[in-house]
Amino acid sequence: MEDKMRQTWGSQVEFLLACIGSAVGLGNAWRFPYLCYENGGGAFLLPYIIMFFLCGLPLFFMEICLGQFAGHGPLTIWNFCPLFKGIGIGVIMITTFLYIYYNVIISWTIYFAVKSLSFPHLPWTTCDNEWNTPYCFDDLFNTTQELGNTESSVRASEEFWIHKVHGLPSTMGEFGGMNWHLLGCLCLSWFAVYLCVAKGIKSLGKVVYVTALLPYVFLTILVVKGITLPGAWEGIKFYIVPKFEDLLAIKPWRDAASQICFSLGISIGTKMTLASYNDFHNNCFRDTIYVVTINCATSVFAGFAIFSALGFMASESNQELADVVDSGIGLAFIAYPEALARMPGSQIWSFFFFIMLFTLGVDSEFILVETIITAIMDSLPSKLKYWRSRVTIAVCLGGFLLSSAMVTKNGLYLFKLVDWYTAKFSLTIFSAIVPLAVYYIYGFSRFSDDVKVMMGSKPGMYWKICIGFLAPFVLMLVSLTNFVFFTPIEYNGYVFPVSAQIFGWIISLSSFAAFPIYMIYALITKTDEGSVWQRVKILTKPSETWGPRLLKHREEAGYYSEKPTA
Repeated sequence: MEDKMRQTWGSQVEFLLACIGSAVGLGNAWRFPYLCYENGGGAFLLPYIIMFFLCGLPLFFMEICLGQFAGHGPLTIWNFCPLFKGIGIGVIMITTFLYIYYNVIISWTIYFAVKSLSFPHLPWTTCDNEWNTPYCFDDLFNTTQELGNTESSVRASEEFWIHKVHGLPSTMGEFGGMNWHLLGCLCLSWFAVYLCVAKGIKSLGKVVYVTALLPYVFLTILVVKGITLPGAWEGIKFYIVPKFEDLLAIKPWRDAASQICFSLGISIGTKMTLASYNDFHNNCFRDTIYVVTINCATSVFAGFAIFSALGFMASESNQELADVVDSGIGLAFIAYPEALARMPGSQIWSFFFFIMLFTLGVDSEFILVETIITAIMDSLPSKLKYWRSRVTIAVCLGGFLLSSAMVTKNGLYLFKLVDWYTAKFSLTIFSAIVPLAVYYIYGFSRFSDDVKVMMGSKPGMYWKICIGFLAPFVLMLVSLTNFVFFTPIEYNGYVFPVSAQIFGWIISLSSFAAFPIYMIYALITKTDEGSVWQRVKILTKPSETWGPRLLKHREEAGYYSEKPTA
């Protein structure tokens, strides 16, 4: 019996745009530029390009080939090695954590976009507002308070972020209630995501024409504007001129590998999900080159928009660029908005920037949601396939309820905790284990035969060496260094308490724990034949339901069983 209810892309352009939209996200606009700054400017590009070839291209290719061949998402795809299905469960857990907190960022972009239309000044530029403290200062309008010239001074943009946007208490233990303005924005962002995924990839495939392409319009406008500003070239020079001595440290190499995997969505199931709706004979070689190259090029291009504006800000405020660069979220919601506030017509530039962030974020978010929905639908019996609309509503409503905890007064602490621990350890470990399972258990020769059936040619030596050796080795080293060089999480000088750190480790390790727990469960319940070793041998062979989803493709690939693949 074939799953005739499963949708397919309206065209391959839709698939490409969905992959680009999923890969090109908020991290391209702030995390990559900051990593360049933190790891020696232009010198960071060298390890980034090396990791592009060692990890990005081969692992992206492997994942979309698996998804396209079997027509299944990241959970049921493990029919090729049933013993390792716990990895699929762990991946869905990581995706669930990501989809919960990622939409919180989108709600922030909505709030800032609305506030960008404030006149006569942007609200994060002055110190005479109700949320400001005596320590506030801003040299744009000379609105320093009485203590503004002390070493304890806080920029107006930072006070807006901490006191107005979040109402952040001094510790995690202080509960101050709900930020209703952010809850409203969060509700709006979840409603937008629901509309995008309500009809499955039939609606998603149309939305990506806007959400995947529109950010490039705004980004180009911001780059052109940025490079024409006074002092912009100092910022660009800071961004691209290498400090090669920094390459002797392990950090830039570790950060480059992590950024490549996280940005491309390696081992979070999104690429398998998107590819599972592909035509069986789609050219995965071509799509891999297009998507991975565009993603990495976008990161580099976005850096010019960020650092040209920051160079202008440093010039206007007579500061060193290092004094105005902020990390991670602060770069997008504190430093860069302040730089935009110094431009003529600051409201329109600020509005463009946050609408760009919104479109960058929303397409990544609805593909995370679609990944969870697909995993659930693939696991349901055939007679329940019509439940998709109910599953979609449940996933979106559940995401809204869970993420609402991150828009409370101390929600930013919870956000940082989940963000820090979700993908820091398990994601890189899974990214190393999956290619090892494909290469050594399923067998690269069998994988190559599957690829040949789909595209007419086998992957060459480059793909074989990277998937079987180089990428897993690099990512295992990254995982090891993440543990060895682990530092406790802190935010704005506040070190999170031990109880929060323990909770973070539970979040991080819970997804990985699904792997050995399911392995034990499978060995006990899935077969009763012989010794433990004999059971392992049985459960590391593809199940009877493994193979192409459609019968005509199963026969083409030599899988003659007519059993359903669901």
